[in-house]
Amino acid sequence: YYNRELYFDVEFQKFLQFKFDQQWTKLKKYANDKHIQIVGDMPIYVSPDGSDVWAQPEMFQLDEQNNLTQIAGCPPDSFSADGQVWGNPVYDWDALRETGYAWWLRRLERALKLYDIVRLDHFIGFSRYFRIPAGEKASAGAYCPGPGLDFFKKAFEKLGPLPIIAEDLGYITPC
Repeated sequence: YYNRELYFDVEFQKFLQFKFDQQWTKLKKYANDKHIQIVGDMPIYVSPDGSDVWAQPEMFQLDEQNNLTQIAGCPPDSFSADGQVWGNPVYDWDALRETGYAWWLRRLERALKLYDIVRLDHFIGFSRYFRIPAGEKASAGAYCPGPGLDFFKKAFEKLGPLPIIAEDLGYITPC
C-alpha cells in the first residue's frame, strides 16, 4: 500500500536501491577477487527520522505517540565541558533482548553481506550507553547498561565468527 501521491517517488527509490545493490555486489566481488577486503562502518545509533524508528518503534525508547523520550549523547568530560547531545533515539535493550535481538541481528547480517569486515562505531555502547531525557542538556543524562556479552553470544550463534572492528574513542574501561 502506498499513498498515490508518493507511489512513483517510492518506486524510484526502490529502483535506486536495487541498482545500487547490483553495482555494489559487482564491486565487492571484483575487490574480493583481487584479495581486497572491504571494511564497512555501522554506526551504533540510527536517525530519529529514519525508517528503522518508523518501522519498529517498539525497539526504541519512545512514548505512545512515537516521540523520543530519551536520546543519545555523552556526559560532560575533559573534551566537552557541557557534554554532547547527539539526538539519536536510544534502544530499548529489554525489548530487543525479548526478541533475541532480532532487529539488531538482521542489521548486522545485512552489513556482513555488504562488507567483509564491519566496524562497529561507538562499541562501548553495547556495554553501557549514555541517555539524556529528550529536550534536556547532556548534564541531565545518565549511564545505563547495554546488552553486553549476551548480544554478541546471540550474534555468534546466528552468524558465526564476527569479523568486526570495535571502535571507541572514549576512555578504556575494564568492560
